[in-house]
Amino acid sequence: MIVLFDVRTLFFVGAAACFVCGAMLWLTRRLHGPSQSALAWSAAAQAGFGTAMLLISLRGIVPDALSYVVANTLGPAASVLMYEGVRRLTQARPMPALVAVSVVALAALQAWLGPTPDAHTQRLLITSVVQGGFVGACIPLLRRRRGIDPGAPLGWAIAFAIVFTVAHVLRIGYTLAVGAGVSPTGMVADKPGHMVMPVLFALAPMVYAMILIGFVNGRIAAELWALATVDTLTGVRTRRSFIEEARRTLQALSGPQADGAPARRSADAVLLMLDLDRFKQVNDRFGHLGGDRVLVRFAERLRELAPPGAVFGRYGGEEFCLLLPGATPAAGQAFAERVCEAVRGTAFRIGDPDPVITVSIGLAGAPDGTTLEELMLAADRRLYLAKSWGRDRVVSSDRAPTHEESERVARSVVPV
Repeated sequence: MIVLFDVRTLFFVGAAACFVCGAMLWLTRRLHGPSQSALAWSAAAQAGFGTAMLLISLRGIVPDALSYVVANTLGPAASVLMYEGVRRLTQARPMPALVAVSVVALAALQAWLGPTPDAHTQRLLITSVVQGGFVGACIPLLRRRRGIDPGAPLGWAIAFAIVFTVAHVLRIGYTLAVGAGVSPTGMVADKPGHMVMPVLFALAPMVYAMILIGFVNGRIAAELWALATVDTLTGVRTRRSFIEEARRTLQALSGPQADGAPARRSADAVLLMLDLDRFKQVNDRFGHLGGDRVLVRFAERLRELAPPGAVFGRYGGEEFCLLLPGATPAAGQAFAERVCEAVRGTAFRIGDPDPVITVSIGLAGAPDGTTLEELMLAADRRLYLAKSWGRDRVVSSDRAPTHEESERVARSVVPV
């Protein structure tokens, strides 16, 4: 036999890499709580792959029962552990009983084949069927996470599972057609085609570990981004996120002029600054949990009323901002009046008697400026005027209210 490929060195290096990857997965499992269980099971899978490759690389040095029976049990069993890790990673129902039954069945089957090189072809077929089958079963689990988990790591995980599954299917066909094509010890190959699977088998656990770490890091990055951009109480944008998105929206509304400077259009956007009236009294009477329920319900109500394309965020405390792209001041005024009426008529269900919650709104439009800072400055000034002139009203200019406007009685919360 002409020795084309020595599996021993490849598997020894692969085993060392698996142990390193397994330790890395185990030590980093606490970095992300929802993925902790998946990382632990994957670390166990790495240990199984690494031990199997180490025992195979030591064939002829360690007892045959270890290098044949135990090694060929641990290799396929590690794929079962990997499948369980993917189930937990994708939040599918855990199936530890399947893992236990599969490992026992593999051990019994390998023990029945015995510690002999004569059954090498059968062992290859068993390994390919089990590994290919369980890796293939990961594909639908991963596909269900589309649109939920970060796209790039998820795409790499699906591609890896597909390639690994197809490789095992081809290996089964190749082995049935050509045979094992290895020495009696299974350590050298006489055909180039037999080189592919040992290389893939040695590299696959490391690739899987890297994809898994990328997957978990993607989740952590997405959660950190959500914490930075979404208010955890109300589910709307944070102050920083609102400012960034509102600024991008205003820039998109401004087309270039002939000289390249931003265009200034008369109906680019309307900005509303909204503040719940006498909110401290709500907290004093119903507690901060009651106040939180008011904030959540108010945010839900405003989200229901806001037209498509509106940018909405919590500016701080009980104050919110809403940008209406493309709206005229008149349209913004009409919308703000509807908001006041809707909030006034909303049942907040936080006590008995239930308080009447109202909102004051300061409004700024294109005549007041073209930048976000200019609009916010004008809207904030008018919000202060709305509070000063009786609350539960919309103020869209800096002029004093007319006699008819002054006679309007501000509706407020029930006295506490």
